[in-house]
Amino acid sequence: MPKEVFLVDLWRKYADQAEEIRVKRYEKYVKLKARLRKYLYVIKLPPDWANRLLEEYRAKGKNIVEF
Repeated sequence: MPKEVFLVDLWRKYADQAEEIRVKRYEKYVKLKARLRKYLYVIKLPPDWANRLLEEYRAKGKNIVEF
């Protein structure tokens, strides 16, 4: 089961350790998923916040997969 987090700082902690970051875009929000070895951590964000985070992690060289 995925674990949903509600704080961006907490999700960033998991995303820094993630093997890959998955992105699912919906009409009103974007779901970001940090895939770690044991769990999948999910956060729902407005599109502008999510795009800022994705740009940050692309610059760090993380593997980002969009669905």
